Amino acid sequence: MAIGVDQIYLSMTSPDTGEYLTANVYTVDGVTEADGVTPRILSIGQLVMAICLQRAASLEDGIIDKMSAMELATSQLELMTEIETNVLAGSVNMSTKKVTYNGTQYTYYAFLAEVMEMDNVPTGTVNADSTDFITAIEAKMDEKNTFSQQAMIELQSLTAKRDQSYDMISNVLKSMNTVLVGIANNC
Repeated sequence: MAIGVDQIYLSMTSPDTGEYLTANVYTVDGVTEADGVTPRILSIGQLVMAICLQRAASLEDGIIDKMSAMELATSQLELMTEIETNVLAGSVNMSTKKVTYNGTQYTYYAFLAEVMEMDNVPTGTVNADSTDFITAIEAKMDEKNTFSQQAMIELQSLTAKRDQSYDMISNVLKSMNTVLVGIANNC
């Protein structure tokens, strides 16, 4: 977001020097008047609000992305739990038993090897005696749990930052209103 600064002459003169008074106005790339071409001139309050709104929108996108990643991790954890439970309950053929993930059906083998990127996934029948395999699934589940916990912390941080942006906008609006009321009372 590039910000431009222009100086405009006001229709008032300085009582001391008799010169026209000036004020700084700001333009923001991409912010235009209704004609879509003329850059919109913003006051400092409007500029702060525009920047805060842009920041809040960016943070909102990050929140949505983080929530989507957490949703996928939760889905993956549920499917790995299902696979582990079935393996512990009896013999499971990894190449024929299937799960549905993200709208696509995978064999247990394909899900663990391709989606979860696990190494040394057996292609044949496994059972509760396959301790190395069960340990590998549990390690991957721990990894996903750690990811989810970290993502939750990051989500809370993004949410707090977004809320701060909205608070700043609210404070700017209150300040602008106070100034306008003061000006109106003095007239």
